[in-house]
Amino acid sequence: MTDYALYSFDIFDTVITRKVAQPRGIFAIMQYELCNNENFKDFPQEVKVNFFKHRTNAEYRQRKLNYLAKDDKDITFDQIYQDIKENCYLSDAQIEQLKDLELQTEFNNILPIEENVQKINALINQGKHIVLISDMYLPEDFIRKLLTKTQLPNDIKIYLSSVVGYKKETGEMYSYVQKQENVAFDDWYHLGDNEYADYKQALYAGINSELYHYVELKTYEDNILRGQFDSPFVQLMIGCAKNLRLQNYKKSDKFDLGVSLAGPIFYPYVSWLIEQAQKRGIKHLYFLARDGYILQKIADIIIKEQNLNLKTQYVYGSKKAWRLPSLTLENKTLKTQFVETLCWTPKKLDKLLGLTRKELCEILPKEFHCYNHTMSERRTNKLKKFLNNNDRWLKLVIERNSAKREIAKRYLKQLSDEANGERFAFVDVDGTRFTMNCMSSIMREVYQGELNAFYLTSTPTVFAPIEINYYHFYALKKSLVGHVMELLARAPHGQTLGYEEKDGQMIPILEQTSPKIFEDWKFDEYINGIEEFAKACHEYKQNFPEIVVENQQIMERYIYFMARDVDKDTANLLGNIVHSLYGTEKQEFAPKIGVFAALKYLITNKIASENVLYSKVRSNCFIQKILEYRMAHPDLRKEMINLFIHKRRRQATLTLLGTNFEFGEIFFPKKSKNN
Repeated sequence: MTDYALYSFDIFDTVITRKVAQPRGIFAIMQYELCNNENFKDFPQEVKVNFFKHRTNAEYRQRKLNYLAKDDKDITFDQIYQDIKENCYLSDAQIEQLKDLELQTEFNNILPIEENVQKINALINQGKHIVLISDMYLPEDFIRKLLTKTQLPNDIKIYLSSVVGYKKETGEMYSYVQKQENVAFDDWYHLGDNEYADYKQALYAGINSELYHYVELKTYEDNILRGQFDSPFVQLMIGCAKNLRLQNYKKSDKFDLGVSLAGPIFYPYVSWLIEQAQKRGIKHLYFLARDGYILQKIADIIIKEQNLNLKTQYVYGSKKAWRLPSLTLENKTLKTQFVETLCWTPKKLDKLLGLTRKELCEILPKEFHCYNHTMSERRTNKLKKFLNNNDRWLKLVIERNSAKREIAKRYLKQLSDEANGERFAFVDVDGTRFTMNCMSSIMREVYQGELNAFYLTSTPTVFAPIEINYYHFYALKKSLVGHVMELLARAPHGQTLGYEEKDGQMIPILEQTSPKIFEDWKFDEYINGIEEFAKACHEYKQNFPEIVVENQQIMERYIYFMARDVDKDTANLLGNIVHSLYGTEKQEFAPKIGVFAALKYLITNKIASENVLYSKVRSNCFIQKILEYRMAHPDLRKEMINLFIHKRRRQATLTLLGTNFEFGEIFFPKKSKNN
């Protein structure tokens, strides 16, 4: 940095910041205190429940009056509370209580911005002249008190608009400071976060100004705040994520994703299940691979911070390891559930049963030999009925998987033995519960005690429990949400294929994956972001125990964003994950779509993406219109067929090209009359 005679810095959001998402979040916390603290029981109820509005309106009103009176001086703290006193008919004593509450709340929620504090201290150590300048209504002695929470010296000179009567916003503050400090404008450096007041006005005066790029809120954080800006819990949770991004500004966008999206979704769930485990006397939590990998890390942080008598363990299991080996002739309920899952994707019937096509066709009636083609709902139901009433296929599957069942039993017995008679519970994210029922079927042969499982739930289709107790956290009841949530709950290893014995212990056999996939995606930084969020939440929870309970109410907004309203930045972060429900190792979850792939989707409704919405958001505007149109017309192909059947081929062709629908505007934009 060039040597200057004077260095000045803005204060709020440059040297210090608040724990809340927005400055007005302080008033949301005050409103919470007014409603819940006995010290304010004598205040009018209307004032307590509407304080946020009274406080923000008073400040706005006084600024507006100053503007209309052409008074360029800034308003004061006393002026704001005099407005509240008159409008709410409060006593002097009550106003003093409110003032004290605001100052205390501000003090409790101040954090230093280390980057700029270090910069100022380095300049002081070099003997440079430093001043702080702020357009602020708070008293100077209180601002100095706030600065004690940084490493800055207490005698640093401060210029406040509420004291000197001039503002940076008008440029007059810079002229005032220039005269007081007797310094040339071009020999002066200023840093602040406000583009107009700190950068443009200072630059206009001839000062060497620099804009400090304070952390911006994410799209989904902005959306949540629009609807719940007066909630202290929303302000604190989003503020927590915002400040972690600010403190770790040199880290990657994957760290930010963990801090800002995955952390706020998963932390409340894990905190809830730990609380539930304690209430129910559960001493061991078994986190299921692979969705439980991140959840266990959050749980370990909470357990350590709270010094709880609770153990966690990562358990390797999967559809491949448990479903087929779990089937028995006696367990008719499990068989019925299994048949239901088979008929969701009848095209994959042979693969799901672990049989060859030839073996399966020898069992199935001839009318079902074309199961690998598209089947109507009526024929699918007939197939379901046949499978439920026939045990021939079941006996073959049981015979083929008998050895795997014995091995799986030995692995699960290890878990029950390690619990040593204490209660335990499995932990998972979403799903139909069928795989957990399969695990229960196997485990019942080696363990007769109580089986429990916790779920973060969103999938509407839920199978009835089979000898296991399910406890659900926040059923969102939206289809395809779980699929997207599983993107956030990843693990750096492949699917569990089975088990083998090694040194007297049963260990998992894992599907081979490339570590480079996770390295390239910066998975470690993503995990680090989630862990940092969990650690920070512990402090917030100490002051506001209700924060976890309340955050369940805003989780839907985060999840809805992921499932229905994702922005391009997030779609790019998650869409390029190498991930496939069907084991395709090198396919992105939701790749960008080209023209030919989009047209194919338009005609056939087939697309190489596991989430069309994410692919749409990632693609260019032209492709987005094609995909939007097809998504909005799921029966387009049926409409085409009907037109051809009725020999209206030309109309069908034109419809496909879009001339009869809004989609036609993509290919055939309407000419304006001026043309």
